[in-house]
Amino acid sequence: MKSSLVSIATPVRLRQRFGSLLLLVAVLTLVGLIGAQLGQRHNPNPKPVAYLGPDGVPEVVLQPNQVDQYVTTGRINGQAVDFLVDTGSADVAMPYMLAQRLGLRLKRGGYSKTGNGNVATWHATLDQVEVGGLVVTDVKATVLPNMQGEEALLGMSYLKHMEVVLRGGTLSLRPLLAAADS
Repeated sequence: MKSSLVSIATPVRLRQRFGSLLLLVAVLTLVGLIGAQLGQRHNPNPKPVAYLGPDGVPEVVLQPNQVDQYVTTGRINGQAVDFLVDTGSADVAMPYMLAQRLGLRLKRGGYSKTGNGNVATWHATLDQVEVGGLVVTDVKATVLPNMQGEEALLGMSYLKHMEVVLRGGTLSLRPLLAAADS
């Protein structure tokens, strides 16, 4: 009788071990996929610096991340912020939680068309936006209540003051006034 119990118990233990192994493989796969997605959207430009170009004009050169987006760290009113360069955004756009962290004074906005439909917005004027030493003052910002995360979109209210050049896989920002003087 004992031998028949052992033969029945052994497959049960194997199934339990096999199930545990499958669960471990599934968890590790999920962690790997999430890590790969986060790695693709990482910020390859955490400390951008404006260097003098060959013509003496300061420029910041940004490298793309693994999904060909230009993400960089900059400053809004002196506080560090990660930006996604977005020429399709009219203003510097940011999530409500980021605006709160920055202590912005918000004014009722209107409605903006987003990928998630029309959303009510707030507006703010940023005293200063800076990327790698390239500073623009009195920059319009739009605050979106349904935007997730802590990253802001570096939109045209900043970029219109820059010469934006995409060449050889890098994106360069150069102040327009300095470019016009040379």
